[in-house]
Order: sequence, then structure tokens, then C-alpha cells
Amino acid sequence: MLGRTAEIVIASLFLVFGLLAALVWIPLDSETAMIETHRRQTSMGDAFLPIVAAGLIAVCAAVQLLLSLRRTDTSDTEGPVLDGQSMAFLVQFFGITAISLAVMYWAGPLAVSLFAEDGATYRQLRGTYPYKLLGFVLGGTALVFFITAMVEGRMKAARIVSSVLMVVALIAIFDLPFDTVLLPPNGDF
Repeated sequence: MLGRTAEIVIASLFLVFGLLAALVWIPLDSETAMIETHRRQTSMGDAFLPIVAAGLIAVCAAVQLLLSLRRTDTSDTEGPVLDGQSMAFLVQFFGITAISLAVMYWAGPLAVSLFAEDGATYRQLRGTYPYKLLGFVLGGTALVFFITAMVEGRMKAARIVSSVLMVVALIAIFDLPFDTVLLPPNGDF
């Protein structure tokens, strides 16, 4: 773990960077706004995803800054080094991520091969429901649930609900408002 002073400095730097990027740099450097409407078709502009990412950086940095400022201990000592337990955690983390991304990638094509009629391919059906969201929902829910369970050290039914709600929130932000967006992995096929 970093010392309190280092946490405060790093969080402050990322907060300033996130705010400057979201409010100044990205809007000035993008050809289009966050949301574009052309002939009654709404789509993401060039600035949408970078501003969302910069905003999330700023929010996370603000939370870390507040937590660092609220800590009662004033020790500035270095934390533990990378040991076997830390390596096991990282291996589990990357394993869960890889398996969840594989589920995300293959759930749609597998569902099409099992349930689609008339010999339709996944490429033809990737923009239709339920195939449009199947991989994202299954893989995203698995990713959030199992990472959360690993961090907490136990599996709870409430985490399934919170994982589904997080994925639904991402769908509401990135898919529902836009006609032409294909959530991952559909743009890869």
C-alpha cells in the first residue's frame, strides 16, 4: 500500500487530469460533440467515450482522495511487497477476466448456432435482440460477480443482483440511447 501522502498526491493529480481532460482537452480536440443527431438518428460523437472515461477517472480519483483524507492513521510507511498471496490474487483476477471475456465473446455465436432458425449466422443477427446483448450481459455479469466475490472472499446472492444492475446501467448508458452502437463483442464479428 502507498503511504497516505502518496495516495493524496496521486489522487489529486488524477482528479485534476480527469477534470481537465473531460472539460477542456477532449472537447477542444474532438470534431463532434458527445452526442450527434443527424436526420433523426442519434449516435455517439467523437467526444462521448473519451469524456466518459475521463469523467470516471476524475470520480475514482475524487473518491480515493476523500478516503485518503479521512484515514486516521498518519503512517507513511510502505506496504507489503509482491508475495505469493498477491501473485495468487493476480492469477485469479486474470483467470476470471479471461473466462468472462470468453463467455462474452462466445455466448452470442453459441446461442445463434443452437437456437436460430433458417441457418442464420451470428453476423446477421448480432444487431437483433436477444443476441445483441446476450454475450455482454452474461460475460459482464460473470466478470463483476466473480471479481467481487473474490475480493470479498465469499459469494453472496446480493452480488448477483448488483452485478446485473451494473451491466444494465452500462447498457442504459451505451446502448439504449444510440441506434448504431453494438456493445462488445458484437463489433468484432
